Amino acid sequence: MRLTSFSKPIFFIAASVLVSACDFPSINNLLPTDRYQHPRPTLQSQQGGLQNAQSIFAERTAENDPSYFAPKLKAIGFASVAVQPSKNLNQRRLLAIRAAKLDAYRVLAEQIHGLQLDSETTVSEAVLTSDILSSAVQGVVMGAETVKIEPTDADTYLVELSVSQTHVDRLIKLYKWGQL
Repeated sequence: MRLTSFSKPIFFIAASVLVSACDFPSINNLLPTDRYQHPRPTLQSQQGGLQNAQSIFAERTAENDPSYFAPKLKAIGFASVAVQPSKNLNQRRLLAIRAAKLDAYRVLAEQIHGLQLDSETTVSEAVLTSDILSSAVQGVVMGAETVKIEPTDADTYLVELSVSQTHVDRLIKLYKWGQL
């Protein structure tokens, strides 16, 4: 009898020690440290988010309709297996697939955001001495789908990507709003 009455307080003490050893986040840790860092959502921002979610839902339900046709941008990228920096053939193949995919993403970015061209031509004594042409592309590509990955021959891989027109329109809208 004395053992059971003695074991009850020990059980409660042990349980309280175990519970206190657990790391529960306090309410103060959940609140932002700077109130301007995470401003409270306004009615306008909540309505904008709701409209964006509704438009995405409408696009996805429309895509399931068999009569729905959504135009897509397509891009193809190529890469050689032999120039990849590895001694292992399988790793060179994987690197070539990755390089071809990045090349296809670059082509998609050129189609969506455009291409910046810089050129410099030097003419001396009515003779062309130097002609330099450089290009650059910068942009965000979201929602790209891999259509196919296949070897074109023993040394080259081809990757085809596509982006739906609705995704492109959304990217352009976000870019104009300054969110990208």
